[in-house]
Amino acid sequence: MYQTQDLVVRINWCFRKLTSSNWSDIRNNTTLHSFYWIHEGSGVFRTDQTYQVEPGMLFYMEPGLHMRMTSSAESPLIISMVLFECCAVQFSMGLWQMPVVVPRLDLPFVKKLQGDFALELDSAFRDVTQMWVPSNTDSELESSAHLLRLIARLHQQKQAPLQTDQAFERYVCIKQEMEHHFAEPLHIEQLARKHALSVSYLRKLFLKYTHLPPKEYLTAIRMQHAERYLIYTDHTLRVIAQACGYSDEFHFSKAFRRWKGVAPAEFRKRIGSASTSSVDTGSKL
Repeated sequence: MYQTQDLVVRINWCFRKLTSSNWSDIRNNTTLHSFYWIHEGSGVFRTDQTYQVEPGMLFYMEPGLHMRMTSSAESPLIISMVLFECCAVQFSMGLWQMPVVVPRLDLPFVKKLQGDFALELDSAFRDVTQMWVPSNTDSELESSAHLLRLIARLHQQKQAPLQTDQAFERYVCIKQEMEHHFAEPLHIEQLARKHALSVSYLRKLFLKYTHLPPKEYLTAIRMQHAERYLIYTDHTLRVIAQACGYSDEFHFSKAFRRWKGVAPAEFRKRIGSASTSSVDTGSKL
């Protein structure tokens, strides 16, 4: 699979389709990823199953799938269609890795969305289709950025329970507090108490949605920031330790060695050597 932050997209075509009564069409290009967002109207989409289409429905089609679309006579469909290519590019140990084609995104084929999130998507698809102008560099870059943001939001929403309850909302608040205040002396027990959750239930929620216990999730955030400090700054280990929520250099170095398998000073040295080697050999994608 892929990490969402590694995704790169290139829009090949997108447009807002105002159909007529009894309009019918097929998915002509099956080599690309495709989104079909229903703004208005009703109709029928057919693959190996038949789907009654209505506003607020999102269809995601990976390359290779076929579909026939029909609009009703009484209420013609208005659809945003986005056809795009997608790959993942990782940056590891100071070097860009070769792009890897993403055969399919981890998103459902069809989903009915409601409430604020449906309104958000409706606006997002309007922005992407209005912004995209083929062969216009600025337009293509900006519309691709909007599409990436849209894909990220879909991945985030996919994790949420069908009916958001108070416990999930409190988990989200705690997770955001960790992400934005990682440099502060946070304690899991205090966070759980502050948001009226038991430590055991908070752990259960973190394991379900991040696949990490809360303490390890906080450590992961701190270590990822620490890596950037080591790569992009000349800060001392003492300064980096404080910037990443550790009281002293010793505890920071111990945590970093567990995280990366090497001491922070050695990690910085290896990254510097790899970057120098890359420049000397002229290596590039």
